[in-house]
Amino acid sequence: MKIALPALRVLALAAVATSWLSGCASSARSDQMAALATPQQRMVITPLRNNIAVLEVSGAQGAEHLWTSKVDNRAFAQALSLSLGDAGLLAPNPAAARYTLSARMERLEQPITGVSLTVTATVSYSLVERATGNEIFRRTHTMPYTAPFGDTFGALDRMRLANEGAVKVNIAALVDDLVALPVKPSK
Repeated sequence: MKIALPALRVLALAAVATSWLSGCASSARSDQMAALATPQQRMVITPLRNNIAVLEVSGAQGAEHLWTSKVDNRAFAQALSLSLGDAGLLAPNPAAARYTLSARMERLEQPITGVSLTVTATVSYSLVERATGNEIFRRTHTMPYTAPFGDTFGALDRMRLANEGAVKVNIAALVDDLVALPVKPSK
């Protein structure tokens, strides 16, 4: 059976497109979204030190389409815990933590196309004193991150890097806020 040259081209293009799409955008990785604390943040004396448990993380989503990369709740929660742990704020025993932290991914704005890809993550955070139920901190951060073309050739990989970077700088801003938060020591 002979196939005409134009039909071969169509089949070849379809194969390339299928392999490109089936490469699937991988979800953001928690270790790449975790923000490393500065030495100054690790030394701050605060009642929050070793006293925060991550209670709830919501709003993040897995990839809806093969060609999009997303941030899922599990990976976001892990990144948040890793970041708080690195800053010395995460309670070793979550049940004994004096404070609980909730985070909600409000938006993850991704470009449709581009050479350098900028993703903006909007996350709302709430810190509650467990014993009283009083919210002692509420803040929403909107932070962009750009993954330049030089970081990786593949657009799907650049999108994942941009997602990870946007969440990382967002969590870093939260850690900045928490170490600077004036909290009364427990009695």
